[in-house]
Amino acid sequence: MIQIIGAGAIGCLWLARLQQSGQACHLVSRIIKPQPILHFTDQQGLRMTFTISHSKQLLHRLPAEQKSTILVCVKAQQVVSALLAQQAFIKPQQAIILMHNGYGCAEQVIAHFPNNPIICATTANASLKNDLLDITATGLGASYFGAYNALATDLSALIKPFQIAMDNVYWCLDITHQCWLKLIVNAAINPLTAIYQIKNGQLTQAAHQLTVESIVNEAFNIANAENISLQLKTLQETVLNVIQATAENFSSMN
Repeated sequence: MIQIIGAGAIGCLWLARLQQSGQACHLVSRIIKPQPILHFTDQQGLRMTFTISHSKQLLHRLPAEQKSTILVCVKAQQVVSALLAQQAFIKPQQAIILMHNGYGCAEQVIAHFPNNPIICATTANASLKNDLLDITATGLGASYFGAYNALATDLSALIKPFQIAMDNVYWCLDITHQCWLKLIVNAAINPLTAIYQIKNGQLTQAAHQLTVESIVNEAFNIANAENISLQLKTLQETVLNVIQATAENFSSMN
């Protein structure tokens, strides 16, 4: 079973795709609807509904043979508090996957959960949250998972359900590199879409291109100072590709 903490756009997107593939899931969020129905519209406009398992806390009394992986899909600044709120229900050695924008909270998580395998993950898939438990898929892209601590090193098999649920899901041997790449992509896209209240795709307009390029250049220099090996041209192309792939999406910061 995969237990997802966070009922935002990405948490619900994974929930929809995992349920569609037949994977057992449970959603944990602060707000509970009387009828636990997830509404999902794919990029072709097909609308689906899923009856879901949903509560304010992790399920912890599972059959002995049923292992549970925790997927955390809240914003970076909420990760630690969300996990600490569930700490009584998290078993030692239970794998925790952190999938969020931002950087730096994995160090805090491992301080509180030193006996748990910690996996970091990023995704370029996108969705729009229309309402509580109602989302529309707005972008397709690759997802990367990788070990953050030694306890997670040999857990690549854990991502098999995610690979069945979505295309382009990979186990990455250098997840730090991928996290930095996603961090830079979001730095170039999210603030500008929030400032100008525009969709991602509108950043391709000439009025915004110089600003996007300046942000990428500055982030590239910071990455170099942190000994993260990136190629500037490739980075610029990656940012443009993400903007185009998620053109109809409103970023989470927006």
